[in-house]
Amino acid sequence: MRISRCITIFLLTSGVLAGCGGGGSGGSDSGSTVSDASETTSSGKATVAANPVEMSAGCEVDQYQADLIELINIARSEARMCGDDHYEATAPVIYSCTLEGAARTHSVDMETHNFFSHTGSDGLTVGNRVTATGYEWSIVGENIAAGYDSPASVTAGWLASPGHCRNIMDPRFKEFAAVRIDSTSASNDYSNYWTSVYGTPR
Repeated sequence: MRISRCITIFLLTSGVLAGCGGGGSGGSDSGSTVSDASETTSSGKATVAANPVEMSAGCEVDQYQADLIELINIARSEARMCGDDHYEATAPVIYSCTLEGAARTHSVDMETHNFFSHTGSDGLTVGNRVTATGYEWSIVGENIAAGYDSPASVTAGWLASPGHCRNIMDPRFKEFAAVRIDSTSASNDYSNYWTSVYGTPR
């Protein structure tokens, strides 16, 4: 299993600054299976009444996405250390259907081209992908992962890595989306590819 994070900050006075750091987690890449035992409706979409998700736009979310934002917001509700940095509890993020487009683009790209990086096969970064959706942002960040079998395990992996944890706990982020794409090829390095995108509109 692998995790990685990237944060890009847009400064109105000085353009775009980007810094990407690679992260890793313990454990084997092999033996990971796709497993999602969460209850879903017959359409495969989250039952909003049973698992409410506050959204910035009215799209539907899959159950794993609803579970993931719930876990992220539980994490944000508690003070914690991310490496040597202390973060106070902070406000929850809301689900952004627009940011989901950027997350989906990158997860599909990683699965299709069997790679693991914040830089897409087209050379673009999270800031480029978010801008392409029409989302006018002041700050965006991205966590990626591969081979994790559930929202709980990928969230735990991200929280155990200081850089990923910082993205989760950063109070500047107001919106969030995530997409997991399962591998369609047995020759892929990982059974699935996860991208979570954090952002705040201008």
